[in-house]
Amino acid sequence: MASSFGITHVADYLKRMGIKIAHLDHEQHTIELSFHGDHGQWRMVIGIHQRGNASKLMLIVPHVGTATSRKRLECLEALMAVNYRIAIGKFGLDLEDGEVRLEETIPLANNSISFEQFRLAFSAIMQTASIYHSLLPRIVYGNCSVEEALQACEQEFFQDTAQGEETDETADVAHIDRTRYTNEPRTGANTVDELPELDVEEVLEEVARLLKEPRE
Repeated sequence: MASSFGITHVADYLKRMGIKIAHLDHEQHTIELSFHGDHGQWRMVIGIHQRGNASKLMLIVPHVGTATSRKRLECLEALMAVNYRIAIGKFGLDLEDGEVRLEETIPLANNSISFEQFRLAFSAIMQTASIYHSLLPRIVYGNCSVEEALQACEQEFFQDTAQGEETDETADVAHIDRTRYTNEPRTGANTVDELPELDVEEVLEEVARLLKEPRE
């Protein structure tokens, strides 16, 4: 039944794509993924919220970066430019501490989402995080202009993915994962422990905010 669709189904989708789960919380209906690569480390949190007959799938990449007060305008300009470029997801800024996160909320028709629909949404968010993960550090610490930072991120990503790229579109998630980031455990290291502690309550507060926001 469509109404029985839940976080375990999302976990099955991820396993079908070869994505390893760092943590599955059945009570909170959330999944945490951990990725690492030469250009940094980041997490993705996937959650499902159901209220009555309505369900929503949430994809959140917390702590993508920090927009410091010294170059906040440049960081905001860069994030706005990326938001204009991408079709799925948006970058948001916490004005209190400057934290930047990537997020998307998808209403689930008939309380479900097909594997192909999920794969496409997940691929889009993962690609955006992979391309622009180093955007703000290039501006804040590398003294790049907004345009220079955007071009550097995009050129570097597409040069990396062009090497050995296959034309089979069904392999896009795995290809992105292997060229820039992987969530395969490192030998002798726990990648989840290496990352900053994830505040579950903070993520849940962000989920609640997303559910209240009007969507165009």
